Amino acid sequence: MEKDRSQKTKGLSLRKRRGKGEKSAKPIIGPPRQVPMPPMPGARIGTNTMPGGPPQVRSRDKEKVADLVKRRMSTRFPMASDQDGGVPEMPRIPDMPSIPPEPGAKLPSTGQRARPAPDLDIALFRDPAFSPEQFVATVLANASDEEIKNFQRRLKDIRNRTSSDLQKNVFVNRTQFIIISKEIDKLKSEMRVLRTFLTDLHGTTTSLKTDSTLGSTSSDAQSRKAANRSSVADLTALHMSHLQALWKQVEGAQKFLPSVPGRHIVLESRHWVELNAATWKPRRMVHMVLLNDHLLIATVKKKRTADNSNSRNTTPMIKNVAEKCWGLSEIEIEDLVSDSQTRKGVSHAINVRVGKESFVYQNDDSSRKADLLRQFKKSADELRKALRAETEDSLRRRDSVHFLTGRDPKLLEHGDLLNSLSAHGTGNSVFTIEGQTRNLRWVESQLDELDENIAHRKFENAMLGVGKLRTLAESLSKNNALVSELIHLKVDERASKLADIITTDLVENPAHKSSVKANVQWLVKLDYEDRAREAFLEARSLMIKKRTRQVQLEGDVALYVSQVALVQFTLIKNTVEIYNSCFDYRLASALVRWAKKHIENYIELLERQLQAVEPDSKVFDDCMEITKIHSTMLVDCGLDFKELKNPLATVSSRQDAEAVGLGLK
Repeated sequence: MEKDRSQKTKGLSLRKRRGKGEKSAKPIIGPPRQVPMPPMPGARIGTNTMPGGPPQVRSRDKEKVADLVKRRMSTRFPMASDQDGGVPEMPRIPDMPSIPPEPGAKLPSTGQRARPAPDLDIALFRDPAFSPEQFVATVLANASDEEIKNFQRRLKDIRNRTSSDLQKNVFVNRTQFIIISKEIDKLKSEMRVLRTFLTDLHGTTTSLKTDSTLGSTSSDAQSRKAANRSSVADLTALHMSHLQALWKQVEGAQKFLPSVPGRHIVLESRHWVELNAATWKPRRMVHMVLLNDHLLIATVKKKRTADNSNSRNTTPMIKNVAEKCWGLSEIEIEDLVSDSQTRKGVSHAINVRVGKESFVYQNDDSSRKADLLRQFKKSADELRKALRAETEDSLRRRDSVHFLTGRDPKLLEHGDLLNSLSAHGTGNSVFTIEGQTRNLRWVESQLDELDENIAHRKFENAMLGVGKLRTLAESLSKNNALVSELIHLKVDERASKLADIITTDLVENPAHKSSVKANVQWLVKLDYEDRAREAFLEARSLMIKKRTRQVQLEGDVALYVSQVALVQFTLIKNTVEIYNSCFDYRLASALVRWAKKHIENYIELLERQLQAVEPDSKVFDDCMEITKIHSTMLVDCGLDFKELKNPLATVSSRQDAEAVGLGLK
């Protein structure tokens, strides 16, 4: 017990106590032992298996593994030289069986789990504060290479779709812009017309209002003025009555202001004093009458008339005598308010300047001075506008005539037309086409375009221009005969020039059927069908003559006659075909006459060649036979002449006729 107690007090120890006389045993090195491994997932371990021993495998599993190893070792792989042969395909490797994991076991991850593609919100791109760098850093922070490529592909698709939408919107907006521009132009023209009407209405009402301020001594005059004011048509009568009253009140006023259409009184202002322009001292009392185109100054004078011839008592009376009258365009009226302040006793004065002369007038009432200045400025502006419009109208009318004669001196030969056009003015030289107002300058621009097409040999466009201007002249023949006649004159001149050029082309190229047909059609449209027919036949005659002269006579009469007959009959046949394709059949008589003329020329040539040949010779018979053979070409195209049926008789008859004519028989 004591021994045990002493061991407890000393503590425990892993070292083995050696006995007395015992030696330490050497360690024994044995064979290698298998380190115990954790069990495979799904492996079945027997209950008797020790943790240190190998796992027990079932015999069925051993047989299955052995079978797989044998099949793997017996598989033959095709070599490069055996590829073209009938080698079977490589057997498919069976899938590994799925083994359920043990609870708590962790399977190795085969790859990163696929994430959903980032969303693209188009509305974010429309934000003014959109930051591309921040957007990419946020959306593609943890994206893979494939996701970035897909995202880039989606962005490109959105860009292409947006570009196509933008092009469609631009096209639609451009079409709408053109339509709206046309509507705006139409609205502008309507607004100009409306503004003109409103200006006329305002001027008329202002004149009526001004006329209402003019005093009248009798109630009948006031009632008559009210009746006239209600009708614009009676405004002229009202103005005439005011002028007649002025002639009665102011002596000599009719000499300065005769009756002129449109002339009327604007303002009458009394109690004016004329001052000396140098000393500013009053000279006399004057009465001012402002008209729409003149300013009349009448001096107020006293006259004495006897009430009774036997009485010496006289009664003073006042009369107005017209002294000065100026046109509103010749004078200037200035307000002397600054000068009147510097001079004592002089106020409400005005200065009337006429050239180098100056006249000063004063009135005690400031309202009369203000009314006179206001009405003068208004009347002067209206007169200036009217004179400018009249001058422009006159210049435009004169310029139109000079413009036409300057560009086309041949119009000077038609003096009656120019005089009529100048006398009627621009009102007759303005017309409407398709709702738009046109004048002679527009006609000249169309003629310039026609001249350009003719010079550039654009015959199609030139024909369209001639037809358009002729249609315009026909439409204006009822309402505007002068302009219609002028347009006809100018268009006919251009048409004649165009016909000359086309006729020249027709003469130079009479062998090409297409060009001949086009030129003839253009000449027919220009009403030059006869010229086209004559030019074409004349050109073909020259060609026949030229080709006949190119045939050389080398001694063989029959060969020469054969070549000439072939040339002439072939060209006559071609001429007939081209003529029938270009002209109407009603003009075929001219073609027949032309062909007969050339047949007679051939008979004359044949006769000249056979003069030295005996009628019974072989050469003579060959020439007759050649003529008959080649004349069949004309029969095929519809021409059958008796002269060609029996050339021998024709030649004999012509020779007999010539012998009789020469007196040889």
